[in-house]
Formats: sequence, structure tokens, C-alpha cells
Amino acid sequence: MFDKIFGGDTYFAQTRALDASALRQQVISHNLANANTPNYKRQEVLFESQLFGAIQKRNEGGVNGDTAISNVRPQIVTVGGTSTRTDGNNVNLESESVALAENTLRYEVLSQSVGGYYGALKSVISGGR
Repeated sequence: MFDKIFGGDTYFAQTRALDASALRQQVISHNLANANTPNYKRQEVLFESQLFGAIQKRNEGGVNGDTAISNVRPQIVTVGGTSTRTDGNNVNLESESVALAENTLRYEVLSQSVGGYYGALKSVISGGR
């Protein structure tokens, strides 16, 4: 019964996106902290493309346990092969700062959306009072 209330693809997509955004905040902060570390390679979080793939599979009717939206998890990957500086470090402070601001806005929107879901649920439980 609770799976019907707290389950659903929209809920799982939003909560997994919140997890990805929180992880992305940590990764970007780590990149910024290592901006002057020689040979450091920046990291990033992959999530949206995996979520999009799971949504496409669901819409095509090909959902199984591995491709279900509830199973999509963010992944940290190291971005190698690019080096913009002579010390081998590939962190660009401007790009990371923009990514940090974008991620902050994304997190705020997602948290308001999930909060609205719980607010609506509370309203239904309390009878609209």
C-alpha cells in the first residue's frame, strides 16, 4: 500500500535527482578544492542521461528491474584526457563555479517539488484542513 503512495516514477525520479544533486555539490566542491593540485583530473556526476534512458525504456514498455527508474543511481566519473594547464590539472574555476550555481538552483527546485508532493499528501490525509 505504501508503495503506491511513496512509489511511482515521478517520486523516484525526483528523489534520485535530489541525491544526484547533493552528490554533484560534493564533487564540484572537491574539484574546486583541488584546482591547484598538479595532475588532478576533475570529476563529474552522471545521472540525467541514465534517468532519461530509464524513462525511455519505461515509455517503450521494456522496463525490468535493472532499468526501472527507482534503480537509477548517480555515478561519479573522472574526466581524463583533457588538460588545460601545464601541470596536468584540468579544473577550470569558471566552469566549476557556473556548475555550482546551476546545481544549487536545481537542488532548490527539486526540494520544493518534493516538498510540494508531501504537502499535497498531508492535505489529503488531514482532509484539506
